[in-house]
Amino acid sequence: MAEPAREVRADRATWLTELGQHRGRGALALILLCLAIYVPGVLRLPAVDRTEIVYAETTRDMVARGTWLDPRYGDTVHQFRPIGTYWAQGIMASIAGPEFARTIAVYRAPGVIAVTLAVAALFWLAAPLVGGPVAFMAAALFAVAPLTVLVSQLAITEGLSLLPAIVAMLCLLRLYMLRDDDPSPTWLAMLFWFSLGIGILLNALLVPILIIATLVALAVMDRDLSWLTRTRPIIGVPLALAIASPWIVVRMMQDGVPFSGLGFSAILEALGGSQDMKLRAFPGTFVLALLLGFLPGTALLIPALSKLWSGRDQRIARFLLAWVIGYLAYLELLSSKPGTYTVQVMFPALALAVAMLVQGADGAPKLPKWHAIPWPPIAAIFVLVLFVGLFAATGARPGLPAIVMIAVVATLFYVSAVDGRANRLALWWRDSVAALALFAVTLLVVVLPSLDTIWPARQIARAIATACPGATGVSTGVLGFREPSGVFILGSARALQTPEAIARSKPPLRIVEARWLDRYSQAMQASGASPGIELGCVSTTNVMRGCGLTFRIFGDGLDGRCAPLAHAAACAPISSLRVKSDQACD
Repeated sequence: MAEPAREVRADRATWLTELGQHRGRGALALILLCLAIYVPGVLRLPAVDRTEIVYAETTRDMVARGTWLDPRYGDTVHQFRPIGTYWAQGIMASIAGPEFARTIAVYRAPGVIAVTLAVAALFWLAAPLVGGPVAFMAAALFAVAPLTVLVSQLAITEGLSLLPAIVAMLCLLRLYMLRDDDPSPTWLAMLFWFSLGIGILLNALLVPILIIATLVALAVMDRDLSWLTRTRPIIGVPLALAIASPWIVVRMMQDGVPFSGLGFSAILEALGGSQDMKLRAFPGTFVLALLLGFLPGTALLIPALSKLWSGRDQRIARFLLAWVIGYLAYLELLSSKPGTYTVQVMFPALALAVAMLVQGADGAPKLPKWHAIPWPPIAAIFVLVLFVGLFAATGARPGLPAIVMIAVVATLFYVSAVDGRANRLALWWRDSVAALALFAVTLLVVVLPSLDTIWPARQIARAIATACPGATGVSTGVLGFREPSGVFILGSARALQTPEAIARSKPPLRIVEARWLDRYSQAMQASGASPGIELGCVSTTNVMRGCGLTFRIFGDGLDGRCAPLAHAAACAPISSLRVKSDQACD
């Protein structure tokens, strides 16, 4: 019975070795994997409210005004958001043209390209140090990790900045690994500084902080940073500053004095990256995000880190430990950034650690101590509970494609757990990568887009398109929904978000949430205007606020372009995901 198992491992080792040892072929395979996972979601997932829509609307407005040095969301200037992301999205929007100006996939494109290249860069730059098969394995684990997939899907700067962060760190690792008598490649040092400059242009000091935190941890372990001369700082520092300088130029144009009006603590928080939370995270937030967001690698994370610690006399082990410990300590002690957007820059170090463990422990008599590979039925039940919970929370029913795909994902989770607990770790890696890849596609392409009630702006836009196919581009006012998607998707004016403003301007389309109907009617009556003809009704949920909402759509002066929907008044409110007061629901 042992002979077939050895043959399976030999066959598996052959194809993995071939992919790993052929840099071009391996990189192409990883790029195709990323595109298969990321692109369908980018195209299918509706615009997600708040941050990504603020980015997209800011860029859309910047391109429309032709003011590439003055990005702003309405009258709001985000002093802590560098210019690079707006430029990358603006280039894509200019290529796509004005007819796609409100298509969110256009603004997501730079991020998905950057994350895909980051995965390829991990393989390409790490292969000379750990071998092609291990680097390929690590890159695939990194590619399918849920929080890596998350930043690939959203039009935010974290996806873009992941590329320069990883390239800079791997260049630094390569330089650190050189022996004293080895030649120091100039291209590697210049790539490090170039990536550092691009990282600042995209996401403030996130990349420098990552590097400094790693170097501090390394200094504690090595007590020697003399090797940093290999980075050629006399040439590199001016290069990085020159690349990053447009951000400060824009700040001077918008603020007069860069960051004027911000307090010292606010400036420090802003410089750490473009995202920020209103409240400081509770202790352990970033550790939790790392553990949940690094699946499937989390199952072997503790033994992988333990192996690094026991082998910390090796330079690569020390660097990978410093990469994780240094930056995680910064996040937990000082950062006010969301954990879901910050921990991804540590995933390459974790993935390399797990891949090196898999290579050494595959087929061993015992599983690595402290592994977290679940009992196979638990792995399958986890997937089923997650998807069932989504449908139950929204009151939706899964269609046949969703049911089939969820069943396949649960089966893959089961199979990967079987292989893992049998200590067939390379097969566990293969099955886990397939399971997480299909999980991402199922969630982002099939399940989430089908949950209609959680996408208010999309539902309203569909109702308007059905009732008024000839009313594209007309002025729109919205009452009771102040989320950014109302501006980006519906094209509503921010100035038309009160009953009095709508009564004065009388936009042809008025979207009124049920709680605002009385005030709307009173304002229209006071101005001597008609409330308009009711064209439709939409019941939906503002997930950001946890409120069930019911919108009435009114039209005025659109004769011949609109037809009232049948039973427009028979729209019953849906149950809310989380009850809040009426005043907090918009």
